[in-house]
Amino acid sequence: MMRQVTAFFLVLTLVHVVPVEGRCSGRAVYRVSFHNLLTPENFGKLIPQRGLVFSPLVGASHSHRISFLTVRGFASRQVEQIAETGDNSRFVTMARNLRSQRHGVLHVAAANGPTLPGKYTTLFYPVDCAHPFITMLGMIAPSPDWIVQINNRNMLRDGKFVARDFGTLIAYDAGTDDGREFTIPADASVDKPSEPQKNIAPLVEDETDRFQGRIVGRFLIQRIR
Repeated sequence: MMRQVTAFFLVLTLVHVVPVEGRCSGRAVYRVSFHNLLTPENFGKLIPQRGLVFSPLVGASHSHRISFLTVRGFASRQVEQIAETGDNSRFVTMARNLRSQRHGVLHVAAANGPTLPGKYTTLFYPVDCAHPFITMLGMIAPSPDWIVQINNRNMLRDGKFVARDFGTLIAYDAGTDDGREFTIPADASVDKPSEPQKNIAPLVEDETDRFQGRIVGRFLIQRIR
């Protein structure tokens, strides 16, 4: 059962991020792809026989004044919903409201379906000098509350938009459920809400990590315009 979370749904300031819009001009559009590596060929008996999916991915391009997700911070109700059920509707609603109110969000993107084992999902994000950051996430499904994510990814370097960025995806524990098995979100009998809520953290830091610290995916960000 989903529960109330006391954490705020966004952080209004990121003290480690320095605005650079004063040295920047123009706009750019990025194609962001997540590749799901959670296949039986890669993980064998560590995961279910059919592999694991990424729930429909969702994200936004935004300013330095907003953080939808912060590692070592508490998951918001929006992130909790994604992590425990794969449903991104709360995230989409919140981000679109912020965009319409011009409160730090430039664009919101959401996938139509899950990223199957071994497959890719691609979303597109326009950015500008005031909104150069990209956040994108999804649930590892089925799972208690495990996610893949990139957060506050800055597309500006020295006042210029980067051409390309890439890296690996690891599993994160959203800190809202203490389950350790590959569970079905609708199965309330195996739901173990974390009391108190824990910080979002790499799953590899948990001794019961089902993936044994392995990479679960890759991401590629390419400027297309």
